Amino acid sequence: MNSSSQSGVFYPPHAKPLKGDEGFLKGTWIFLRNPIEGFGPMAYNQPIVSVPAFGKKLHVISDPKGMMDVLGTQSGKFTKAPIDARILGPATKEGLLSVHGEQWKRQRKSVAPMFAKRHMRDLAPLITEVMQDFCARIDKAPDIELNAAMAELTFDVLAKALLGDPQGLDKDNLKFATRNVVTGAGTLRPDDLLPWPRWVPRPISPKGMRALRKLKNAADALIAARGLEPESDDLVSLLISAQDPHTGRRLTAREQRDNLIGFFIAGHETTALTLTWALYLCGMHQPTAQRIREEVLQVCGQGDVQYDDIDKLIFTRAVLDETMRLYPPAPMLNRECQEDTEILGRQIKAGDTFLLCNYIMHRTERLWETPLAFDPDRFIRQPELRAKGAPFMPFGAGPRICVGMAFAIMEAVMALGTLIRDYDIEVPEDCYPRPLMTVTLRPEGGVPARLVRRV
Repeated sequence: MNSSSQSGVFYPPHAKPLKGDEGFLKGTWIFLRNPIEGFGPMAYNQPIVSVPAFGKKLHVISDPKGMMDVLGTQSGKFTKAPIDARILGPATKEGLLSVHGEQWKRQRKSVAPMFAKRHMRDLAPLITEVMQDFCARIDKAPDIELNAAMAELTFDVLAKALLGDPQGLDKDNLKFATRNVVTGAGTLRPDDLLPWPRWVPRPISPKGMRALRKLKNAADALIAARGLEPESDDLVSLLISAQDPHTGRRLTAREQRDNLIGFFIAGHETTALTLTWALYLCGMHQPTAQRIREEVLQVCGQGDVQYDDIDKLIFTRAVLDETMRLYPPAPMLNRECQEDTEILGRQIKAGDTFLLCNYIMHRTERLWETPLAFDPDRFIRQPELRAKGAPFMPFGAGPRICVGMAFAIMEAVMALGTLIRDYDIEVPEDCYPRPLMTVTLRPEGGVPARLVRRV
């Protein structure tokens, strides 16, 4: 159903699960085509499902306790799975997204100060400047594809707020390269299901190689240019100047570059998709758009959304949370067990792998009321849904929870509040895009929209 029901409830696009009778070959083919469609009733109805996999076992978890055990309380027994190393390794092998152990701890300490709450207030005005420029462009050209437009917006925010707005940065070329790397790397292939050792490289297409080369060259150029300038407080300078407080050790040139590429990929792609899906949902469900509009007008008037306004925009934040519940930017995480343990009462052996499925957990009936419905008010009725250990984990959990979470939430609230207040979002009534997973969760075919300024 692609419209509001008689009760006013909107049921947005959903990746239909397997029926359970497809057989191994068909089920594998569906999984490779779109991983979130490759799970059957057992994954939705049971906290953990275990299947044989090349002499070991693959465990599919869609339960908050199991998620917290793997990502939190027992995180020291797990590493990212080899498939992650094969997919992201060419771009971020020595960066925060890929490393483990002491190397990860050292890098996390180096990067975390950039996203401390005290620093968010200084970054908010920079987001406002980007929003003003973006809205000026929309006023001249209101017909857009939401995903592309939000990627442009969030990349501009990344460049200005986190990269120090460097001169000479070819943003269009870099955005295009980033997207090609994510799309190329994130598309599963049959050979990805084989138990390759971590050191075996994953073949990359010529197009992907060119895109990756552009990303590496851009990151190297940014780091080199910043090394010639006085230190500032942006991410590039922080990566260059960061050092271990105990040993004085700094990040290597490779670590600096791979972390910067990680932020190219994760620093705008995930927020862009959250805004894309949120604007789509608001365009398809006008009562939600009207409530956001009224809330922002009450809190901010016609002025810019300020840092101190963010916590007051309760419904706007609830819409974003409901969007990330339905369409988590990272819908699936991989882990490999490094020592025998027990998860959800099941014996786990070293070498077993895990698929931690946020997408399934966020939509399972045993954990949510009307899980397929778009209902932002559930986060107002039940604020505990945002608590640690709740079945809502769009940013992951445990020590490796997204380091930029606070910044992403601030950016998304400011952008969604501004756009919904100032524009009518017109989406074709028959637009019902299939959620398609690469590394992230995109609307297949994009979302055509027209943003008409309200007067």
